[in-house]
Amino acid sequence: MGMSGFGLGDPALAQLYARSTGPVVFIDESFREPLRNDEHPFYAMSGVIVDRDQGSVVRDALMDIAGGRYWHTTESYRSAAGQNAIHELVEYLATAADWNIVTVQTSIRRDDRDMAIARAETLTALTAEVTRGTGPSAARLLVMESRNKRAYPSGDRDDKETIGRLRSAGMIDRQTTVHHTSPGREPLLWAPDLSAWAFRRHVALDDDRWFKPLEPIATVVHVNGADVTQKRSNPHLPQPSPGVQSPGERRWDVGGTTVASSPSLVFGGQRGNALTRIEQAARAEPMTVEREALLAVGTEDQARLVRAAVARLRQSPRSGDMSTDQRLVDGARQVMPESGAEELLRALNERKRRAIEGDAAPEHDRGPDPDRDRGHGRTR
Repeated sequence: MGMSGFGLGDPALAQLYARSTGPVVFIDESFREPLRNDEHPFYAMSGVIVDRDQGSVVRDALMDIAGGRYWHTTESYRSAAGQNAIHELVEYLATAADWNIVTVQTSIRRDDRDMAIARAETLTALTAEVTRGTGPSAARLLVMESRNKRAYPSGDRDDKETIGRLRSAGMIDRQTTVHHTSPGREPLLWAPDLSAWAFRRHVALDDDRWFKPLEPIATVVHVNGADVTQKRSNPHLPQPSPGVQSPGERRWDVGGTTVASSPSLVFGGQRGNALTRIEQAARAEPMTVEREALLAVGTEDQARLVRAAVARLRQSPRSGDMSTDQRLVDGARQVMPESGAEELLRALNERKRRAIEGDAAPEHDRGPDPDRDRGHGRTR
């Protein structure tokens, strides 16, 4: 057993498998483009996590069910036999995969007609979710399908640069690696293709027949950090493998301060029930400073980083985790000119100085602090 075996035709990926100690995340995307029949656009990425000791077994099973070494879900759906195969493959994945993480962006900006920003956002959110584990059993290897350079001239470069910025800013583990290949060279990429396809039908068409079998192992996260997973009645849910932190435990968001920013102009359009539910759940959990900074680095958006910094500086000097300051500075060094990053560092240091002076002052000398007062149950 292991990750290598029959059907793997990518020698470079085989070497990465040999060096990897944790589970591997296989990623594919699905989306609905803007201005398509007045339907509301969205972009989603699915990351199917496969234990490294089971990779060859899962690959063999996928090829056996598909009846060969070629598979494309959309093509297979066009025939009755293909639909039967889809059903069998989805049912198998529900028992064979460790976990299935889906990240989704439902607010597509009007200046993002090629959805490059939405792709960077969903990849950023997905990578942050799946790599938060620690130790030798944590996921550090991401495998994605290479993009068609005729349709996307930048090819795989944008994805690699997104991961590189997150790594350099310390927002994901520095050992995180992304490798692009084709499903023909690594049939395990059929797994996220199936999941992403099933999720698209669920969101775009309210057809949950295909995604429903995957729900017991699925967590759906909006790019703003909200867990928008469909609530399930079965309490006996499988747990992720050791080192893969449960996606619901998003530590960066705990106690975070929401970002007060002007909403971007986004595409409208008709929404089905599933998409409406996801958007409502996302709006119920405002964006935090930490999440905004993460997405700013992932999308290389200087204005977004500034919004996060301004929100942080408006906080009470004694509120929040000081590690947030370092995260903002590291992020600024990735997306802003050096002078801007240094200016932010000075402002945050001044905020820290005020916090220290405030803590040292006698209680009766301190001004009103809404954060402290709320913590002690006081009213003003």
